[in-house]
Amino acid sequence: MDPTKNFGDQINQAVNAAINSQDFSGLQHAINSSVQIASANIASGLSRASETMRRVQEERLREQQQRQIELQMANLYQKSAGKAPGVLLAATGGLIAVPSLCLTAGLLIGSTLDVAATMGVLAISGAALLGFGIKKIKFANLFETYRNIIGLREHCFINEIAAATAQEPKQVLKNVKKMLKRGLFKQGALDDTESFLIMTRTAYAQYRQARAQAAQLQHQQDLAGSVSEAPTGNPANLSRDARELLERGEAYVAKIRLSNNDIADSQISRTIDQIEHVVRTIFSRASEHPEVIGDLDQMMDYYLPTTVKLLDAYRELDRQPIQGENILSSKREIENALESLSVAFEKLLDSVFKDMAWDISTDVSVLHTVLAQEGLVNSPFNAK
Repeated sequence: MDPTKNFGDQINQAVNAAINSQDFSGLQHAINSSVQIASANIASGLSRASETMRRVQEERLREQQQRQIELQMANLYQKSAGKAPGVLLAATGGLIAVPSLCLTAGLLIGSTLDVAATMGVLAISGAALLGFGIKKIKFANLFETYRNIIGLREHCFINEIAAATAQEPKQVLKNVKKMLKRGLFKQGALDDTESFLIMTRTAYAQYRQARAQAAQLQHQQDLAGSVSEAPTGNPANLSRDARELLERGEAYVAKIRLSNNDIADSQISRTIDQIEHVVRTIFSRASEHPEVIGDLDQMMDYYLPTTVKLLDAYRELDRQPIQGENILSSKREIENALESLSVAFEKLLDSVFKDMAWDISTDVSVLHTVLAQEGLVNSPFNAK
């Protein structure tokens, strides 16, 4: 059957042929073949249409993404740093300088000094325009290079730009300051140490907030320094293992103190102060009563190392100049974990002092009994 014929024509031709010949044995096969061919043509057409639609959608998506990028770039950067005026100045200067220089040389040979002097002035002026135009072109090209390096990022380190352009960091900083002064970075600002460029107002607000928290660091250090070290017992009365355990514990406490000094947030600093105070109290109890040292394995093997690791991670996150959502979320998780550890240390301290509480309770009970026997207080038996 001819696949180029219309589907309806093919069916009609097969039916007419069967009727004329009175042979219907091949009619079903002819119809099935026509249906299969038609189905294949439809599927092929749908596939081509689907592929065309997919390409159109991808192209539209690329165009949307490109427009979005262009809009974001327009919010961050000026469109041009003056390359077109630079080209115009350079071209004008060249047109003035070259002919004037040639005329000056010819006039000097002809001893026409006055005219030669005038042409010389024109040549110098043209050369100045040429040089100024070339300088503007170079600066515009440099701005485009910096813009391509930074892209849509919220901040970029000066050293990174220097490494990418093979320039000295001091030169890059000088260029960036000049670009900022000319408003080429629309929302840009340098950090206080002039080590990185902040590209958006939102990022700059986050940076200023972080700096304000850091300004409280000295106050937090003074507050942390007011936490007195708990007195320790006589090390000479302790076994070697006990002394080693306490020394190892003091090393952990020193690391906790160091981390606390670097963290500006007052709430987490109070939590760290509480942990340090409780741990020092536990060690004081252990130095005076070595029999409780055996109860400190969990604290030494898990609680303290975990606390130090969490604080190290928090300090690293806190050092980042831009506090994005992921960083803030991780810091909140660490703060919650430290709160849980603080509760665990307090429960451990409570368990360390449980024997002392029992001894005190027993002593008070015995004292009441003795006083009652001496008639100094009411006897509990008489009270009954």
